[in-house]
Amino acid sequence: MSDVSKMYQGYWQKKEGLENFADYERNQILKKLFHVGETVLDLASGEGAVSEFLKNLGCEVIAFDISSEALKKATKRGVKTVQGDVENKLPFKDESFEAIFWGDNVEHLFLPAKTLKEIHRVLKKNGRLIISTPNMGYWRYRLYYLFQGMVPQTEWYNVNPWEWEHIRFFNKNIMTNFLKQNNFFLHSFFGVSRRRLDQLLLNLLPEFFGMIMVVEATKNG
Repeated sequence: MSDVSKMYQGYWQKKEGLENFADYERNQILKKLFHVGETVLDLASGEGAVSEFLKNLGCEVIAFDISSEALKKATKRGVKTVQGDVENKLPFKDESFEAIFWGDNVEHLFLPAKTLKEIHRVLKKNGRLIISTPNMGYWRYRLYYLFQGMVPQTEWYNVNPWEWEHIRFFNKNIMTNFLKQNNFFLHSFFGVSRRRLDQLLLNLLPEFFGMIMVVEATKNG
């Protein structure tokens, strides 16, 4: 078992109870982006809160995660699961899925483009990829860097910068280029924030007032 796998096993073993889909503000956007009857891969699914939502929506969904402990919890939700590492070759045939949800994971990976190439392979022609990740273009993060001279912590627990799990950082332009260079077209960009001031301006400038970004991209080629 790799060090990464051990870390996530420990995390999910300590975590009590099941997450509520409605408690994470990002998930309100997801309600708009998936369709009844789609075949969906929930990549780096964790305990499967999104997978359960998709199942209840009427999608044919698979929860995929590195942690067997997380997938045990997903199984309790009645979700089909497959264990594996997103940084290795995905154990699915070419063009297996109509949509893939890659939620809050890309920022953790050493080689995210490698994973994105695998996503491209297992998506059907014109398939859709939905990604969520912290938005480093968020106005408060910009000010933090201006005055503190360092990237802000986006993990919401107090550890030293060299212990952060978030090692890749995206704003709208970086995400657009990341997708384009790996044969995806960024179709829609959404900003998410729990702060009331931000919410008033999200529709005007989501790339500036969204603490979290959610993007919808389509497969090219």
